[in-house]
Amino acid sequence: MARIALNARLLIADKLEGIGWFTHECYSRMIAAHPEHEFLLLFDREPARMFDYGEHATCLRVWPPARRPWLYDWWFDWSVTRSLRTWKADVFVSTDGMLSRRTPVKQLAVMHDLNFMHHPEWMPTAEGNHYRTRFPVFAQIASRIATVSEYSKDDIMKQFGMNGDTIDLVYNAPSPLYVPLTEDQKERQRLQWSEGNPYFIFVGSLHPRKNIGGLLEAFKMYRLGGGQADLLVVGSSMWTEEMKSLEGVHWAGRLDRQSLAGAMGGALGLVYLPLFEGFGVPLVEAFACHVPVIASNVTALPEVCGGAAAALVAPSDADAAASAMLQLERDAGFLKGSSERGAQRAKDFSWDHSAEALWQSIEKTLAS
Repeated sequence: MARIALNARLLIADKLEGIGWFTHECYSRMIAAHPEHEFLLLFDREPARMFDYGEHATCLRVWPPARRPWLYDWWFDWSVTRSLRTWKADVFVSTDGMLSRRTPVKQLAVMHDLNFMHHPEWMPTAEGNHYRTRFPVFAQIASRIATVSEYSKDDIMKQFGMNGDTIDLVYNAPSPLYVPLTEDQKERQRLQWSEGNPYFIFVGSLHPRKNIGGLLEAFKMYRLGGGQADLLVVGSSMWTEEMKSLEGVHWAGRLDRQSLAGAMGGALGLVYLPLFEGFGVPLVEAFACHVPVIASNVTALPEVCGGAAAALVAPSDADAAASAMLQLERDAGFLKGSSERGAQRAKDFSWDHSAEALWQSIEKTLAS
């Protein structure tokens, strides 16, 4: 029997973001599959009941709430270190990539991407400085690292001088809620989100690296080219305000998972043009809904699309994105073929497989 401690500070009910969902989907399946081991989930706030994963998994709130850079250090270096020692943990798994610099316990860091190493200006100064100074240290003290794409694996190796043999791949996946909709269901979604008009969709935080300006420029060019569909933008602002008033653009804000899956399933296509991604979860969510994808041709996005995208375009090329949107609207054969390729690609991703891959990484860490 192993005693496995898990960083659970991003498990926040009703506020799960990308890493939070990765954590929830993997932890819940992994714990259910391994009742022979003991698990300790370390929270920095009162844990919600939805994170009670089984009798062999204990939830522990560890003070202080780690919501600022200097509190990250306090929480990981002192509070987590003390909890690992008291509980006699065999390994500490951290799905947000941050580790304790003071514990002798073996540690597995999941590093989703290194955007902060390339573009610190996309974060508040204190956050950017913290990530840029701490993550090279975390990479050196980790017993193993897991990441979500070959692109991120290569980036970690280059940035931190790592050996690829100590880095494991654990892909993201779509929730089972993401399914293709009937025509009647699509019509209901259009009535709810875009006044009955067909719509393209973007899903993601309204963050500088998501290239919201480029998305809006592409939509404007699409409309100037005669496009008739609207654009639904789903997500809330981070760091800077990205919302702008533009005819045909609907700002939905943050949606619960059920509503988001419905909105995705009702879309004519996903337009996703970030400047940097370690994976890009909305891509596989769209594929699972049989919704065509227009995506950036940079970082991990071509890898995740795997040849299934309707179009891969430079994030700065608004004309190319607009042309692809017009083709999806006007060419039924192109729309059908893109949908079918995405549906096939979606079969390559599942949270069951991801949880098993994370578990195998944990086993390698324990054996190291």
